[in-house]
Amino acid sequence: MYYGDDKIRPNQLFSMSLSYPVLTLNSEEANQMLATVEKKLLNAYGLKTLAKGEENYVEIYEGDPEKRDTSYHQGITWPWLLGLYYNALKNSMQASKKAEEKRKWEEKLEKFIEKTTKTFQKELFDNGCMGGIAELYDSCKPHLPKGTINQAWSIAEVFRIILRK
Repeated sequence: MYYGDDKIRPNQLFSMSLSYPVLTLNSEEANQMLATVEKKLLNAYGLKTLAKGEENYVEIYEGDPEKRDTSYHQGITWPWLLGLYYNALKNSMQASKKAEEKRKWEEKLEKFIEKTTKTFQKELFDNGCMGGIAELYDSCKPHLPKGTINQAWSIAEVFRIILRK
């Protein structure tokens, strides 16, 4: 019997990102889940809360308060979710037994850190939330910042990634 939501959401990353993961790292299931997250949810500004194509998907945070409130978890991009992805990559790298496999995870992690650093340096100094990182972003280009202009958990997770903590 299935309980809950069977849509593609970032929640599944918790299973790999915890200090004591509940999904066997580097298993076929874990690798497929991570590939799905990368393909359907990950963008430069965070992770979408719902994959495009799913019922009730919303990619632009706009409208009256009710419309905005109901779109939060229907596809809008949240930067703080990058922390879950970062932890999943780190945990997968640390769980690797073979040197070559570990090296591949290290390269993937380093590319992710570099991309995140580049994206948010531009955001901090040139874009809509100068000096800060927004609570959330539209999930389509140009990924406009929305919500709170200086969201603590967005800032904390992005800085943790950039500082490699």
